[in-house]
Amino acid sequence: MAAMLALVTLLLAPAQSAAAPPPRCQAFTRDSREAPPAVREWLARSGDERVRVCSQPALRALETPAAPVYSGEGAVTRHGAVCSFASHGLSAEGSGAAQRLRRYDGGEALAMTLAQPQCPPPHPDAAEVYVLTYETSPGAFVSIMQLWSAVAISVAAYERELACCDLGAAPPGAPPAAAGGELRQRLHAAIAAGEMRTAAVTRIVRIPGSTFRRRYALFVADPQRAGAGFYVVYVRRELRGASHIIGVGETD
Repeated sequence: MAAMLALVTLLLAPAQSAAAPPPRCQAFTRDSREAPPAVREWLARSGDERVRVCSQPALRALETPAAPVYSGEGAVTRHGAVCSFASHGLSAEGSGAAQRLRRYDGGEALAMTLAQPQCPPPHPDAAEVYVLTYETSPGAFVSIMQLWSAVAISVAAYERELACCDLGAAPPGAPPAAAGGELRQRLHAAIAAGEMRTAAVTRIVRIPGSTFRRRYALFVADPQRAGAGFYVVYVRRELRGASHIIGVGETD
């Protein structure tokens, strides 16, 4: 039950932020002179290498902006072709000079990317190249990203996936919006128009279930909705085997 609740939270996370302007994020290290006192204090007593602080602008004039969102991050490591670093949520307690950060979740997310050929730095100025993943192994990440890279540039590859393995409905645990041929056609048109070539993959979440036929939800930004919506591409991967698309959904 806890795993399913965590999955629902991750599936709904884009919907909670989609209506707001994009957050402004900044990563601080121990050498950052401009780091807030609470961030400096956390880095001094933790093993994290960075703290990322994301400020959410107010939706309307005169409205108080939401509290910043903090996350602690570890060092970048490499396993074969995959570069990754651990990430976990932090919460702020107290105010002013007495404010302190503490870790509020016990699990770790892994931000992953493929080596290019070296590991890129986290949060580069040009773009976010790391994908936040949950319960996803390096091998699964490579397989899923190779699948999506092929599908994002080829209508033929997309059609082969649908002919092979599309279930035509939402996989267990998926939001109701995952079903519907119209959505699959819209993604088909976006691929044909070349819109998905540079669409950002923001996260990959493993869906609880079978050990031997693992399922994942791949969140891809919808270029037509300018950061306010995501395609959710459901993928099945056989143990140490190839990945295949089994459904397409969306979230706002």
